[in-house]
Amino acid sequence: MSRILIFGGTTEGRLLAEYCHEQKKSAWVSVATGYGKTVLPESPYLLIQETPMNEEEMERFINHNGITLVFDATHPYAAVVSKNIASSCEKTGTKRIRVVRESLTNKEDGGAGEHVIWVDSVEEAVLYLKEKEGNILVTTGSKELARFTLLDSFEERVYARILPTVSVISSCEEIGIKGKRLIGMQGPFSQELNEAMIRQYDIRYLVTKEAGNAGGFQEKIKAAEACQIKSLVVGRPMAETGMTLKEAKEILFDYDAGDGVQVDGGSQEDPSTIRNVCLIGIGMGGPEQMTVQAVKALKDSQVVFGADRMLKSIEDMIPGVKQIPWYVSRDILPWLEEHKEYKKIVILYSGDTGFYSGAKKMMEAFLAESNQSTYETEILPGISSVSYLCSKLKTGWEDAKLMSLHGRQGDVAEELKKFHQVFALLDGTNTVNQVCLRLIEEGFGEVKLSVGERLSYSDERIITGTPVSLKDGEFDVLSAVWIER
Repeated sequence: MSRILIFGGTTEGRLLAEYCHEQKKSAWVSVATGYGKTVLPESPYLLIQETPMNEEEMERFINHNGITLVFDATHPYAAVVSKNIASSCEKTGTKRIRVVRESLTNKEDGGAGEHVIWVDSVEEAVLYLKEKEGNILVTTGSKELARFTLLDSFEERVYARILPTVSVISSCEEIGIKGKRLIGMQGPFSQELNEAMIRQYDIRYLVTKEAGNAGGFQEKIKAAEACQIKSLVVGRPMAETGMTLKEAKEILFDYDAGDGVQVDGGSQEDPSTIRNVCLIGIGMGGPEQMTVQAVKALKDSQVVFGADRMLKSIEDMIPGVKQIPWYVSRDILPWLEEHKEYKKIVILYSGDTGFYSGAKKMMEAFLAESNQSTYETEILPGISSVSYLCSKLKTGWEDAKLMSLHGRQGDVAEELKKFHQVFALLDGTNTVNQVCLRLIEEGFGEVKLSVGERLSYSDERIITGTPVSLKDGEFDVLSAVWIER
């Protein structure tokens, strides 16, 4: 049963909904329009309420659905809606979190430059524009658009960027703003696209609300400055208190519908919270070669790191889990420090974690980090290339010399002088052809040589011959060889 309710219709609301989907947490998401529903992910964990609610309807909805935690992620200017949410939560005794955007600039710190004019309301912006000439691009939303019809020749001067829905376009046409004066698009927009629109319609004044980074505010201001036009910025009606999107995600992560969480006083991040890190060897690459323990750890994870080819091999196994194609500590550790809401972390490695694997350095990095963050680390080894190839060749490897020429230097021929069996991992620098020539050079041209390519994949190939017979063959650069004399 879903006991979480997100009031959305904003970027923050959508991102919270996506996070619930990723974390497999059931939640109701309330949006005011059908368009708000279309930008949400299709998920078995999300229930959509797309009809606007007044205070009484919110109260009934909360009681009827047993809601225990409410996130108010509505627009910074939706003051009436936020007031109704707060009141309904107070009456029902429901915990409420206001998700606020970080304000990028304000009057006190000098705004965004001399080309920016700050006003307290849309009405004040209209009064300013009455004394000016030139085209106007309004990006404050369709609900505020009627005020701009007070301007002389508004039908010719005002261009409105609005949401591309039938109802919104119809409401604009009813007040006389229509045709090419309507730009139906969903943002946020890049600086370059804003600049293109300004130039296309010969805009002299851009009207916007200070809506934080998620609203594309900075891109609009920079575009206006680049085009040397004025920006009229409607400052926020009041300073808001609440949690950032990141803090809200941390609350969501720890939230238990039965026990609840303490939500007063901002971020509830507990520095002593243990974060589980699992380094998994996935074998040669085919998912069938993974251990049951590794599969379980993957399915329980919240974020998975690894080389792109590894992530692709297991993506069907973990739908909804965040996947990032990184595999070195200098990339992974800073990201984890910035995203402490992720507590179950998996890092993938090919083959066995104990045989020339990057898992060793990664473990050292996490151990060094333990004085600052609490990580509980675990290594789950995979099936190594040597054990797999030897099983296919029906032989043992307890007396063999194991070596890797994958990004390393070594001499297979010299090792074969000391050992009867040699196993080696190869790469694009140390190829099968080069190994064959080196063996022939040292008098081992007729020893038994087996080459394993694409081991465990559907196009796996294992060829056995001699250095003489195989020296001119074509082989995958990431091959493994088994040599016997």
